[in-house]
Amino acid sequence: MTKKSFLVVVLVILFISACANQENQGSSSNHLEEMNTLQTRSSGMKEQEIAKEAEREILSYKEVVDVVAVNNKDKLLVGFKIKQFSKFKTKDIEAKINKKLKEEFPNYETNAASDLKIFIETIKIKKEILEGTINQKDLDKRMGKIIKLSKEQT
Repeated sequence: MTKKSFLVVVLVILFISACANQENQGSSSNHLEEMNTLQTRSSGMKEQEIAKEAEREILSYKEVVDVVAVNNKDKLLVGFKIKQFSKFKTKDIEAKINKKLKEEFPNYETNAASDLKIFIETIKIKKEILEGTINQKDLDKRMGKIIKLSKEQT
């Protein structure tokens, strides 16, 4: 095989593998798409309209990449991820978001944090709510524990 044909083959392989990698990255977007595919089995305490509205509100911030929220009758818990270059202003962003949530949802005790552990735990709770595998008592208990954890970290 000549050097030119070898070079062409290598370039074609690189091009194909780069395109395949891009397709995989596009399919692994944020968790919201996964959550939207789950169906709520029952209503009542599992009503999450306030949480959905909070998610839409938080996603409007340019620094926020992904957000998840859950609520019960008197608390709203929001976990979010911020862009890499905005991490230097994490405290300012959290304060701004918490202030906005308190204005938008005055009847709820709101808590928003960009901590990854809180984000992951909130995703777990939301998934259980959407699957219908968590009751009101457990929801209140777990949300209280996460809110307590987030306040300890600040």
